[in-house]
Amino acid sequence: MVSKNGERPVQIHFRVTPGEYEKIQNDVSKSGLRLSEYARRILKGETVVAAPPVELNYLIRELKRIGSNLNQLLKKLNVLGVAHPLELERCACDIQEILNLIYDTYRPKGGKD
Repeated sequence: MVSKNGERPVQIHFRVTPGEYEKIQNDVSKSGLRLSEYARRILKGETVVAAPPVELNYLIRELKRIGSNLNQLLKKLNVLGVAHPLELERCACDIQEILNLIYDTYRPKGGKD
């Protein structure tokens, strides 16, 4: 149980082989978590996934920007009678589908988010 000031007063110590230690360290570094947080999540049965690449946030921002620009363009074309409203909806759905795929790729499976 976490105390009121956020400290965890109980410590757990155990020994591992050098090979086990190397694997644990590798998994911890991939997750982007501290060792203690990684261990707590594993012991609670949560699935710990690799931290997303730094470029992921840039990619999501760019997709949203492109989607917004495309949405504005298609709305203007629709007002002019050049584009059909269903085309606008299809493009928005395509971009949302790509964003969902990116989010699902890096969202932990099972356990708590």
